[in-house]
Order: sequence, then C-alpha cells, then structure tokens
Amino acid sequence: MTRSDVILLVKKIAVGILVTLLPFLILFWGLRLTQKVLDKAPRNTPSNHP
Repeated sequence: MTRSDVILLVKKIAVGILVTLLPFLILFWGLRLTQKVLDKAPRNTPSNHP
C-alpha cells in the first residue's frame, strides 16, 4: 500500500463515520430541542397555576 492508498482509506473511513453519526446527531438534537420547547410551554400557561 502506498501513502496515497492509506490516505484514501482514512478519508473513506472518516466519511463513513460522519455519514453514520450525522442522522443520530440530528435526531438527538431534534429531540432535545423538542423537549426544551415542550418543557417551557406548560410553565408559561396560566392554566396550570391555581
């Protein structure tokens, strides 16, 4: 294996890891954002306060 083969292999592995992790990160951040938005909504409504 030449140096260029190793660099190409490392690039392909890095792209594969990014392509695998990106959907999970989007899902995680989306769920956290949704949780924060829904968590703030009940506190601001006067219907929950007696």
